[in-house]
Amino acid sequence: MLVQATTKNYNRLFTSLILNEVKDAETLRKALAANEEATTFMPGDAEVRKAFEESCLYNLQSKGILYLLESAIRPSMSSTALLGFNQYTLEHMMPKKWRNNWGALDEEAATRRDRKLLTLGNLAIITHSLNASIRDADWTTKKQGKGYKDGLALCAAGLATMAGALEKESWDEGDIADRAEWLADKALEVWR
Repeated sequence: MLVQATTKNYNRLFTSLILNEVKDAETLRKALAANEEATTFMPGDAEVRKAFEESCLYNLQSKGILYLLESAIRPSMSSTALLGFNQYTLEHMMPKKWRNNWGALDEEAATRRDRKLLTLGNLAIITHSLNASIRDADWTTKKQGKGYKDGLALCAAGLATMAGALEKESWDEGDIADRAEWLADKALEVWR
């Protein structure tokens, strides 16, 4: 999903794995490596890194990847429990409507930003949607909230996938790229 490879013929692949009693990771690796079909394609590290930096997925796909990564990297002794998948929403840290409160850019830079803000480095799973009045606010307001309206700092508290992001004084394309690289590093550790 991350590298947007085909899922064609997965039914045959999984039937074959079951019939051949593939029951452990090493046997699975060997079975996938021996099969030349596109459905057994396993992306390399460079492809995974590029996908975290550049892929623009559907919201549900992005939410799923972040949720699975969160479930894999969170400390076992965490004081907060991971909630069920449907209890999280996907939030753009730099909002889609950034032009309202994030400063003006020339047309070329604005186009680059519009694309970058759809990538995984800019996305977060949070416990509930931010209030519409702060969703498109500047970074400080979006992060801290305003009045009785909760911000990202509270809504994303305890999430391992947000490590370091909420400590930033500002949020821009460089921060999105840095977080995408960090997420890719974690994904490559977990899903070796």
